[in-house]
Amino acid sequence: MFGTVAVAALSRLVPALATAMILTGSAYMIWIGIRLLRSSIVVGEVETGRAAALARIFGQGLTTCLLNPKAWLFVLAVYPQFLSPSFGPLWPQAVAMGLMTVLVQFAVYGGLTLMAARGRDALTSSPALTIWAGRGAGLLLVAVAAFGLAYRLASP
Repeated sequence: MFGTVAVAALSRLVPALATAMILTGSAYMIWIGIRLLRSSIVVGEVETGRAAALARIFGQGLTTCLLNPKAWLFVLAVYPQFLSPSFGPLWPQAVAMGLMTVLVQFAVYGGLTLMAARGRDALTSSPALTIWAGRGAGLLLVAVAAFGLAYRLASP
């Protein structure tokens, strides 16, 4: 995020830098895209080690979540807007909001976990799929960089 703020500030304070940054960034993205288009990267089998206990994994995730200041700031900024004494005691409302958050996050992150596992299996079992996924990413990088470059050069 700091990088985004710095780039935005630089482009506002020194407008001539904006075009140079876009040209440099676009050239770099095109270079990466071309390298991906020409590559034949494959993903090997995922090494399996000793599986960690589910309780340990859960504990690590819980600790990470509880130590995440962004999560606390989000809750402090958003939740009070949905809690109102006119609907009765605040604690059942807070519990309901918490349960809804847990269920939504379980559905979203659980779904992402399942998709990532399936994607990993697909990529490790098919080297051709891995190569074409990399080349597709390269093509996408080249296209987005070229579009941004053309847009910037066409605008005054």
